[in-house]
Amino acid sequence: MFYNWKGENQGTFADENLQIFAELNELGMNQFDECMSTNRYLSKVEADFKDGEAAGVNSTPTLFLNGVNIGGLKEYSYYRVRLEEALAEVGG
Repeated sequence: MFYNWKGENQGTFADENLQIFAELNELGMNQFDECMSTNRYLSKVEADFKDGEAAGVNSTPTLFLNGVNIGGLKEYSYYRVRLEEALAEVGG
C-alpha cells in the first residue's frame, strides 16, 4: 500500500488524490471534506503512531501474536508455525 508513498501530502496520497479516491468509492463527500479540512482525527492518528513506535512497529505490515511483535512481511509458513505454537500453548 505504501510502496508509492513519498511523504505526507505527496504522490499517491496527496490530498487531491485522496479526494478522487473518496469520490470513486462513493463516500459521503460532505463528511469527507469536513473531516479533511478540520483534521478531525489527527490527534487519534498521532496517538496511534506513537503507540506503534513504542511497541516496536517500524514497518507495515507488522503483526502481533499474543502481544508479541512477530515482524512484518514473511512467508506463510513462518506465520503458520507461530500460530500453531500459540495454539499449542493454550491447548487449541
